[in-house]
Amino acid sequence: MTEQDWTEERLISCIHGVVQGLHFARPQLRGWYDGWLAARRLPGAPVSFAHAMVVTGRGGGLDPARDADALCLALAALRGPQAVADCFAAAVSAGLFDIGAEAPLPVHRRQLAQKMISALGLKRAHASLQRANTESLVNETAFWTDPGNILPGIILGRRRLCRVEARNDMGDRVTGSGFLIGPSMVLTNFHVIKDVIELDLEPGDLQIRFDYSSTTGIEEGKGAVFDVAEDWLVAHSETGPVLEEDYAWDKLAKRRGWLNAVEGFWDYAVIRLTGAPGLQRGWFDLARVTQDVPNGVWILHHPGSEEHTITGGKVVYGQPRQHRLFHQATTAHGSSGGLALDQNGQPVALHYLGLEALTPPPDARHHRALNVAVPLTAIAADLTAKGMLGKLAEIPGLSPVGGCLDGRRPVFGRADYIAALEKLWKGDRRILRVHVETDKDLPITRPGKSFSVEILRALFAAPEHHHIVFRAGDVQVDAYRMACDTLASFAPDAVASLPEAPDTTTPAYVKRLVSKFMQQVNERLGDRMVWILLDDLDRHDLSDASGREFLSTLYDQIGRQDNLRLVLIGLSEDIQINGLDPSLVLKSAIRTRDLADPGQVFRHWLNMRGARDKPFDETSLGFLSNIVASLAGADAPLERMSEFVETHVAGAADALFGRVGARVGEDE
Repeated sequence: MTEQDWTEERLISCIHGVVQGLHFARPQLRGWYDGWLAARRLPGAPVSFAHAMVVTGRGGGLDPARDADALCLALAALRGPQAVADCFAAAVSAGLFDIGAEAPLPVHRRQLAQKMISALGLKRAHASLQRANTESLVNETAFWTDPGNILPGIILGRRRLCRVEARNDMGDRVTGSGFLIGPSMVLTNFHVIKDVIELDLEPGDLQIRFDYSSTTGIEEGKGAVFDVAEDWLVAHSETGPVLEEDYAWDKLAKRRGWLNAVEGFWDYAVIRLTGAPGLQRGWFDLARVTQDVPNGVWILHHPGSEEHTITGGKVVYGQPRQHRLFHQATTAHGSSGGLALDQNGQPVALHYLGLEALTPPPDARHHRALNVAVPLTAIAADLTAKGMLGKLAEIPGLSPVGGCLDGRRPVFGRADYIAALEKLWKGDRRILRVHVETDKDLPITRPGKSFSVEILRALFAAPEHHHIVFRAGDVQVDAYRMACDTLASFAPDAVASLPEAPDTTTPAYVKRLVSKFMQQVNERLGDRMVWILLDDLDRHDLSDASGREFLSTLYDQIGRQDNLRLVLIGLSEDIQINGLDPSLVLKSAIRTRDLADPGQVFRHWLNMRGARDKPFDETSLGFLSNIVASLAGADAPLERMSEFVETHVAGAADALFGRVGARVGEDE
């Protein structure tokens, strides 16, 4: 029978019986098939795997959605038995059909190729040279990955990858890898940090370094370095036994015995940092990882003294196993704690162990070197059992949700002010003075002081909190009118109870006035935090003697009243106020030098808004930030940026990142 005598239907009938029951990774096969076609340029052949599905899509009633049928159609599209045999033999030699092989791989591959040759009625010699042509092109440990799937995972993983620098029991510095799993939480291997657990840590004993790479655009030595918190070890699980016997990992019974022995040993440590780098970099949510078994993994790590490194390799013994994942990606000392991504760029495991035989392999079936990772699902389950999983994503301190107030208005900077408000709320201090600190080399006006009241109201909202706000230029400055206006904001019916005119000396009268006022605060607002805010103190002076006396007497009450807080906005740092107990006062500066680079301010906000969880590369973020910075100017730069964001950015941000405060999946 000549090539011309072979119809599509006849080819399909011969091929179908051979490929039924084969197990393979379709993306890997598709990529390999496209490369094989491009290298051979067969006349009349399809140009790609997808094209093959179109030109033979009606053949034999096969369904291209089914893997085996798609393989059959792709082979039949080659139009002749010799091309089919050559292509199939090459795919077999490349190891595309090794999954589920019962015989040793060389035997399995030889038998499978011969099966197709026999089905097509060809002589074995016709396909015998194909193995030699292809084996040199295929790495046995490689697997196929669509770059569109893996690239986002690499960008996010690189941003969150860190080098763990610790001291061992001899005092020598050792390094490992790790990655963010919360705003302030890093995951690494227990064996990387076990020697410092019992130490009274000194500076430098345990540090976490991000951006350890010359390609981040960050100058050498200026990568972000974080110390660990005082209560740094949040949770851990020990390493457990390791496989000591050469090639025990290749023997099913011994491998199963070891997997049973290491159940409950996950070799992980969750480390709490002093800062919250995850607010800018994002983090991997362990509560959302899945237990799918990947075809292969990409490891993001810091092997030895190396910078950011990525290596890939197949996953072997791929049956679902909660305990361990065996892979062939290259690793070294320092790789421990590396992040394993699957072929779709999703986080799947924590690398922790390298296995290497000291003796030559007895045959080609054995793996002289093999690596092991712990599935993230196993770590998540262990953290759940310890009651810790839900705490990983807790944001330390106050922070506007999505960098916005009321889901819309952006908050640029002001981290120092927000941290100071938190201290007031906790009772560490009772009075906050907010002032503007100018820089003669930066002629910036209106640096954002006026937004202070709105930030406080949003972070400490009613009904748990009550706000009494005075604009210094709008209030009556005598003591009686100040007391009346204040009381009217929450107890208008009690205003008449205030003594109207001083019947004694001013200090004595004001003392009685404040006493009556505080009585109403206790009765009406005793279960709330009461915030008294005086704004615009840089532009208006409360100069009336009785008004100053009212404030001074009220200041004295702040230290005695647990639910009362006072915020003075705009009061120059060099102005002293009588009655303020210095131990109760906290200062917060709005520094114009912090606005020297408005692009960086916008970039920080954009990450808070959601860019930290999207695969923006550093160049793209810088480009967007520079555009916004160009319109900021020196006069009210934050107001100009805020107006631009609300008008032109907010809608696009909602579409890309989801609405601020929306539940996961609500906008999808």
